[in-house]
Amino acid sequence: MDEFEPYERLWNRALWYLGRRDYGTDELRKKLLRPRPNKPAPNEEDIDRAIERLVELNLLDDERYAQRLAESYARKGYGQRGIDQQLYRRGLKEEAPELAQDDPERLAELLQTPAYQRKLADPDKHKSLFAALLRKGFRHGDIRAAMQDVLDMDLGYDV
Repeated sequence: MDEFEPYERLWNRALWYLGRRDYGTDELRKKLLRPRPNKPAPNEEDIDRAIERLVELNLLDDERYAQRLAESYARKGYGQRGIDQQLYRRGLKEEAPELAQDDPERLAELLQTPAYQRKLADPDKHKSLFAALLRKGFRHGDIRAAMQDVLDMDLGYDV
């Protein structure tokens, strides 16, 4: 058995990973460096070479990946801070895009969905709803104002 994994095998493994889903440069590097049972360790120089080649071929693009992730988390109802945290976890701190729609607008739309409307209709669920929105990265003041607006408009009582 060789001391290091051959470059071609490493290259094919990198392509296989990218064929399954998108990765950022740091994520892919960690994935390729991860030890595998009964397999030779990859050479870090070969990993750098493969990553450079993937970038040249436009198969690995941190900025594009960050934009897709940000849009995905925005659709899931995350605020800008929550999106930034998710990107940071993936090593994409520098590529974090600012989304066109700001948090108060996104939050107002989110609170109009049926699931959130049901939670707003039950005063016992207001605290858990508030906490859930904080975990999604919305700011305390924005949540309070948005919940108050919806409750004033729909239910006629305070948060």
